[in-house]
Amino acid sequence: MEWLSSFYAVGVVLTLFLGPLMLLVGVILYRRKLQSRSRTSPLTANLLRPAGFTLQKQIDALQDDLSECFLAIPVMTTLAPLMLLMQAEFFDKRASLATWMILSGITAIAVGYYAWKALKIVKQLGHLRLGYACEMAVGQELEQIIRPAERPYRVFHDIPFEGFNIDHLIVTPSGVFVIETKGRSKPLNSGSKQFKVRLEGNALHFPNHIERAPLEQTRRNAQSVRKWLADATGFEVPVAGVLVLPGWYIERKQRSVDPFVMNAAELTQQLPKLRAGTLEAGQVTAVAHQVAQRVRDVDRERVL
Repeated sequence: MEWLSSFYAVGVVLTLFLGPLMLLVGVILYRRKLQSRSRTSPLTANLLRPAGFTLQKQIDALQDDLSECFLAIPVMTTLAPLMLLMQAEFFDKRASLATWMILSGITAIAVGYYAWKALKIVKQLGHLRLGYACEMAVGQELEQIIRPAERPYRVFHDIPFEGFNIDHLIVTPSGVFVIETKGRSKPLNSGSKQFKVRLEGNALHFPNHIERAPLEQTRRNAQSVRKWLADATGFEVPVAGVLVLPGWYIERKQRSVDPFVMNAAELTQQLPKLRAGTLEAGQVTAVAHQVAQRVRDVDRERVL
């Protein structure tokens, strides 16, 4: 029966297309379930919304929809020909001209729909990105109210370097501080959170493992910033690294200096006490200017 062979062909094609995808989804969900049983977030409170947070979520959702369109179009264009080819090869059933025309029409409608949807999403993304960039611009201006130019502290985020970036950089009269953030989930032991990390022997002793790389990375980043600022400003700039582990209690078995190690809750209290050296007011301005020039690279034209 021709309809039965067509049914089998459709089943085989769908299995070939969807089988690996469903298997991958199943593996991912299973791994996430296992991870949720043994690990938990180090953060103990919800975060404040940054400027443009809602628009960013909408942009992320639309980008997922756009990826769906890009995936669906090639699938739609190959599904019908592959089905008819398999029907002819394995069931010795040649499709009639009417069948080809019907399937071609269905394919054209499906491809046209996803193409129209993709174009619509691209237009929406342009408007949302413009709004997001404008909200960020307003937010940065509002920061000047609580962090005016004449105040000695200047805070910068996501500073690009060759092959890496600095998470946060703070310019103060007591020197420049390179902030490196490391997120580590907390292991669960009999349902209780293991939240203590020990700083000892130039290593971070977590409940289930030991890490040295974050300390070494923070030192390298501080050295890179120190060298760059000396070249850019023409004078030696005192720079120190700060490694931040949000949500972890730091048990210090050695002096935390190179780099300083703390959790996020300690930043506001400990940062004013840290000292890498001394910078005059003019030097603070010069350093802040160089950093500002490096991070002011978000092209306003690219948001359209």
